[in-house]
Amino acid sequence: MKTKLNDEKILLQQLTINDSLIFHSLYFPSGRDKQNLAAEETKTPIEFTKHIISLCNNIFTIRLIDNPTKIIGECALHDLNKERKEIEIGGTLFPEYWGQGIMASAFQILIEFAKQEYAVNKIIAKTEITNDKALRFADKLGFKKITQNDQTIILEKMI
Repeated sequence: MKTKLNDEKILLQQLTINDSLIFHSLYFPSGRDKQNLAAEETKTPIEFTKHIISLCNNIFTIRLIDNPTKIIGECALHDLNKERKEIEIGGTLFPEYWGQGIMASAFQILIEFAKQEYAVNKIIAKTEITNDKALRFADKLGFKKITQNDQTIILEKMI
């Protein structure tokens, strides 16, 4: 398996335990109220990172080519279904990198990787029904809604 993927703008590098502190801070920024924490939030950065790695087929940090040591986000493939030839995609960026086309580039690289590595022909994405930014992003990338419940929308993209 490749541990680094890239285009002219970004570098995807396999997430490791050494990335735990910055990876954890993507999801749990410092300064949050510590009284009403969910179970995931009580894990140490290393425990959290190990847990997420265990859930993914592949998970990569996102970095800029011109600053390859700085992690600015992550993207992942998980829940591979070989029979249906589909895999789920997801990711997040630090807010200061939103709106720059970085996640679109990361997803394009990851979709091509999924096609080659897992021979899938469908990519699944899930988001909260209230996440308008994610829904607009998915629409721009050609994902189509296939179902929803009170909280979640499931989208797919044929590749």
